[in-house]
Amino acid sequence: MVVIIGGGYAGTKLAKALDEEFNVVLIDRKDYFLHNVGTPRGMVDTEFMKQLLIPYTSLLKNGHVIKGQVEKMTDTEVHLQGQETPITGFKYLVLATGTSYAFPYKVPHSEAADVIPQYAEIADKISKAKNIVCVGAGSTGLEAATEIACRQPETKVTIVHSRAKIFDDGTFKQAFGDKIEEHIARSFPNVTVIKEDRLNPVEADGGEVAAQAKYVEPAGGKVVTQKGIEIPCDLLFWCVGGRYNFASYEEHFAGAMEKNGQLKADQSLQITGHPRVFVAGDICTAGPWNTVLCAGAHAECIAANIKLDHKGSSMKAFVPPRALNATQLGTTMGVGCMPGPMGTQIVLGHFMVQKLKWDCFATNTWKELGHKGVFGVESVAGPGADHLQNVLHMNEDDAQKLTAGLEVQADGSVDHT
Repeated sequence: MVVIIGGGYAGTKLAKALDEEFNVVLIDRKDYFLHNVGTPRGMVDTEFMKQLLIPYTSLLKNGHVIKGQVEKMTDTEVHLQGQETPITGFKYLVLATGTSYAFPYKVPHSEAADVIPQYAEIADKISKAKNIVCVGAGSTGLEAATEIACRQPETKVTIVHSRAKIFDDGTFKQAFGDKIEEHIARSFPNVTVIKEDRLNPVEADGGEVAAQAKYVEPAGGKVVTQKGIEIPCDLLFWCVGGRYNFASYEEHFAGAMEKNGQLKADQSLQITGHPRVFVAGDICTAGPWNTVLCAGAHAECIAANIKLDHKGSSMKAFVPPRALNATQLGTTMGVGCMPGPMGTQIVLGHFMVQKLKWDCFATNTWKELGHKGVFGVESVAGPGADHLQNVLHMNEDDAQKLTAGLEVQADGSVDHT
């Protein structure tokens, strides 16, 4: 038996990969999978948000998904809240508890029925706000700010970023971040980016100190940066950081835990000092980034190693994936960066990013979790002519031709980089 703690991107992919050969038990605190890649759009579009709540019902054909809160675990026992008898008898244990992130990018609710009302509430607040601030210029902050800016062109949106440039940590070639800044400056007149600055502590209406757990309605309708810049603000979103979910394993696995809560992994992604106990996703120090791409790579490696070990063969070493990013800027723009030949990187323009990520990968994710398509309905995934018309600023006839796979004469006056 294989027990997997956490039904995120790593846990679900691993469970599906092992389902045919092992008795798989996947434990998650929710009764649904949250496709949080799309939540920056879901916060302004409640109908789209419904596509991001995916049932686990079709994930496993042989194994089981258990809804429960794990209180603690050891190499041989998993204790669920409210159950006296722990889960035992498993040969392999995988920890993939992930991170807790500020709403609306992740949610605290364990029942799917409780999620949409919360997003309807925040969409209403966004529609009424005149000034919105997003803290952080990673993909989440950029996508949240530009989704808001697209739908509320009269709303002033400010991004506060602590670094000198966007995506300047060396992971991607600087042309990637520079192109994002260029597109925002050119295509989003209601968005301002403040760099090399941070917000002072923020108080919410009612005098409560704002915790990075939810949106904030700042007292006095303003926030102030450390450099003294006063920003009008009706609504504030924290788009930075995340807290590793370590409460369930910090007691038994303390010796393998970093100060931030991550677990140290050996080359085969086993927790250091704990044979046949693996770690995947955000809480795994093998990283190298907290992304869906890395979570999937962890799952693939662990699935292979469990199969190898079960047959008595040596496990293989984890090989980190190369960096990849596709950041949408609203519903028409975007910039991507993908691996090129001989260690190079290729910057993708908004046509490719919007075509690839037209529905924030929602359709693909439903299929990966065993469904025929969104809401279980089989469909041909891909952007329609109306979407390409908006992205490429082309006329309706050309958009229809391009959707049908016919050649269209490019307009040299439009930058599609």
